[in-house]
Amino acid sequence: MSTLEWIEDYNVGIPAIDNEHRLLVSLINDINRTIDTHKEFQTQIIGDSLKTLEQCVRNHFASEERFLLFNNYPEYDTHKTEHTLLLEQLEHFEKKFLAEKPDFTENMLLYLKDWLVRHIILHDCKFSSYFRDEELIDHFG
Repeated sequence: MSTLEWIEDYNVGIPAIDNEHRLLVSLINDINRTIDTHKEFQTQIIGDSLKTLEQCVRNHFASEERFLLFNNYPEYDTHKTEHTLLLEQLEHFEKKFLAEKPDFTENMLLYLKDWLVRHIILHDCKFSSYFRDEELIDHFG
């Protein structure tokens, strides 16, 4: 499966958030490379990678949510719900993987890639645009 390439359209214009997004892309790509190249150690590496990804996602969501709350973003609740749904899905993937030790399917990887790109484009770029219009982004970028 192909790796997820970072493109400029994914930038929200807030360096800390953009850097966290790049890290998430990198972690997902690490899982992708593991599936492609490390068949014999796949279970251990993917299990560790899922834990790392989940922790980084939690940290990213926490910082993003603090930013949105601090700036009274009007769609905060909707945005937080999106975060909660992904965390629930990540927990499901990790529990299923750890309990059953199945091959980490390409469908799960595809879900993670698709979710991240859609979330950045549809939700994060939306709050970025809102804050840019409100001229708040210059103070936090």
